[in-house]
Amino acid sequence: MWWIVGIIITIVLLYLLDREIYFYEGTHLGPRVQGWLYDRWARKYDLGKKESQLRDSEMLAKPVLIALEGIPTPLVLDLATGTGRLPLALLREPDFDVNVFALDVSTGMLEQAAARLENYKERITLLRLINFPLPFPDSCFDLVCCMEALEVMPEMETPLRELFRVLKPGGMLLTSRATDASGRRAKVRSLEQFSGLLHQIGFEQVEIIPWWRWFDRVTARKPGDFLPAKTQELTEVLKCPKCGQTRLNAGLLCQNCGAQLAVNPQGIILY
Repeated sequence: MWWIVGIIITIVLLYLLDREIYFYEGTHLGPRVQGWLYDRWARKYDLGKKESQLRDSEMLAKPVLIALEGIPTPLVLDLATGTGRLPLALLREPDFDVNVFALDVSTGMLEQAAARLENYKERITLLRLINFPLPFPDSCFDLVCCMEALEVMPEMETPLRELFRVLKPGGMLLTSRATDASGRRAKVRSLEQFSGLLHQIGFEQVEIIPWWRWFDRVTARKPGDFLPAKTQELTEVLKCPKCGQTRLNAGLLCQNCGAQLAVNPQGIILY
C-alpha cells in the first residue's frame, strides 16, 4: 500500500517540477538556477518567436523612435534582454544613434545576444546581473524596457520599481503584459490590475495594446519634465558591486574600493 502512495507522491512531485522548469521557466528556483536553465535553452530560445519578431520594427522600435525623437544619443536600458531581441530592433533603425545597456540573468542568453549584435557592439553593453537592485544611479536612462519577462520573475513590483527609479523624469517605459493565452494563469494580471500596478508605482499615461497572441505591448511615462540623459559612458552609470560608487575606470576597476569587474571572452560584464 505504501509503495503505491510513494509512486503517486513521486509522480506529483515530478509533474510540479516539470511545470516549474518548463512552464514557469524556473521562476521560483532562485536566480542562479533560473540563469543556469536559460543557459541550457539559449541556442533554441527564439525558435517559437519568429512570427512575432517579424513585427518588431513596427511594434517595438517605432514607438521608441517617436518617444525619443530629437534626443541626440538616447540611453536605453533593456532588463531581461534574453538574446537581444529589443536592442536589435532599435539598433537596426537607420539614423537612430542609441546606446543600449542590455541585462540578463543568463550568460548563455547574453552570448547569443553578443553574436546577434556583433555589428553593433560599439553601441551596446551586455551585463549579467543576478540580483536586484539595478546597478545604476537614479534617473539616468531615457528609456527602460522589460519585454516578455515580468511573469517569469518571482514578483513584478521589485523590477518595475527599479525601472521607475533609474528612468529619467518624463522618460518612457516599454514592457509587456502576458495574456490569458500564455497559459500562465497564476502570473497573469488583468488589464486593470496591470495598469493599476504601474500607476501605484508612479507611472502615468499607461497604454496597453495587443501585440501578439501571448503578450500585450505596454508603454508608460515617468512624471516630470523630460531632459535627455547627459551621461553616456559605461563608467559614468555603472555602480561598483562592492561599494556602490560610480567610480569605475575604463578597465572596470573601482577607483574608490579597488574592486574589479570581470568580463568574459564574449565581452559580457559579469556583475
